[in-house]
This record gives sequence, C-alpha cells and structure tokens, in this order.
Amino acid sequence: MKKAFSGEGLLVRIGRLYLAQRYKSRERVEQELHRKYEGKYRNAGLVLLFDLLMAFTVVAIVTLLAGILYLVTA
Repeated sequence: MKKAFSGEGLLVRIGRLYLAQRYKSRERVEQELHRKYEGKYRNAGLVLLFDLLMAFTVVAIVTLLAGILYLVTA
C-alpha cells in the first residue's frame, strides 16, 4: 500500500534535493547535514522554505512601499 502524502515527507524530499544540488558530493552533504541541520533532511527543507518565505515577504513589502510612494507622489 502506498504511503499517504504528508508535509513532513515533502520537507524531507525538498531537503534532500536542496542539499544534493548545493553540495554535489555525498560526503559534503552528510557533513553539512550534521553540522547545520542536526542530521535531519526535514530541517534543511524547513530552512529552505523559511528562506523562500522571507524573500517573498521582502519583495511584497518593497512592492507595497513602492506603490504607496508612487500614489503619494503622483
């Protein structure tokens, strides 16, 4: 029977893919996994997810402020 889709499983897959793409060699992936992410791919996925969320938030705030500034000065 196939395992049900879970958020944690998705985070693990994202973490594995992110580390594999970033560090290329298996040894380096394992080293960084234990050094930065407490040995869990889930934590690497969470860090990437929060980094993306923060980047989108900054873009949204800058866009909002630029729009407000445009409306005030127009």
